[in-house]
Amino acid sequence: MDLSRGMGWLGPAQYVQSPRAKAAALSLWHDPDYLGALALAEQTQIASPEVKERYGLGTTANPVFPEMWRRPATSAGASLLAGELLAQGGIVYSPAGGTHHGMPARANGFCYLNDPVLAILSLRRSGVRRVAYIDIDAHHPDGVEVAFGADPDVLMISTHEENRWPRTGALEDVGAGTLFNLPLPAGLNDTEMAEIRDRLILPSVASFAPEAIVLQCGADAVTEDPLSRLTLSNNSHWQIVAALMEMAPRNLVLGGGGYNPWSVGRLWTGVWATLNGHLIPEVLPPVAQSVLRGLEFQNHRLGRNPPDHWFSTLRDSPRNGEVRPKVRDGLARLCARIQPEF
Repeated sequence: MDLSRGMGWLGPAQYVQSPRAKAAALSLWHDPDYLGALALAEQTQIASPEVKERYGLGTTANPVFPEMWRRPATSAGASLLAGELLAQGGIVYSPAGGTHHGMPARANGFCYLNDPVLAILSLRRSGVRRVAYIDIDAHHPDGVEVAFGADPDVLMISTHEENRWPRTGALEDVGAGTLFNLPLPAGLNDTEMAEIRDRLILPSVASFAPEAIVLQCGADAVTEDPLSRLTLSNNSHWQIVAALMEMAPRNLVLGGGGYNPWSVGRLWTGVWATLNGHLIPEVLPPVAQSVLRGLEFQNHRLGRNPPDHWFSTLRDSPRNGEVRPKVRDGLARLCARIQPEF
């Protein structure tokens, strides 16, 4: 958001402060006992062995920290609000959302709550029936699949790195027939992602004819991310955003994963530019560059000598290549399942 403001792209009229969701609202999907344990862990800064075992709190992946209730409850509040704001149509962007691993009664993979699930349920309460959920994060959205994998009124498409945690989302999984998982090999390039976009994502969405689209736009699929071996440029994400925003009257774009602060900030600011039709300059103005130069990535090799283009540009150089047989074969199997009309 600071970078978008530095570009002159985010004025007060386009920004809405997210409410912090209360337990009663979060219990639309989450177990009340789990919510109580999460709130208590924030208050006491302790997760007992019993709480750790039962709810996954206080682990390496879901640590106790000072805002462990307030922070996820605020991003979940944004997704719940988005469902209401989109009742009459439009586009909402919540980069703090996308916590797609959260389970009804368990924290999972840095996700204490599952705001994509709550967003879809909020859309349902606003009268929307058919929702397309597209997830281009490097990790499979296991929590969202638990919620909607067997729901024929939710189209779910996930592209994720194979053999990457949580190691779910097999190509063979079909759910209610509207579930499409595409595990991808390391080294995924822009050409392959364009093929996936044009042969799987866009035709599936067009056939499904959703009333709303929820896109999880995880930045951990780009090549500079330390937690995946995919090698996309941020152009791939922006092209998918641009194509999908025309395909439904309601669009919610969520952030998701991303563990390199420069690639996250640049990618998600470019998402905002794409949604608003802003031209991305070749060289950023000084105010925007100062935001990027102020970032740190402590105790990681990527933070020691960051390249200058991480400070001076938003757009990556394209990372094109061949479409490998493994990608082509998996894509062919899923494309054969696309129905003319779901």
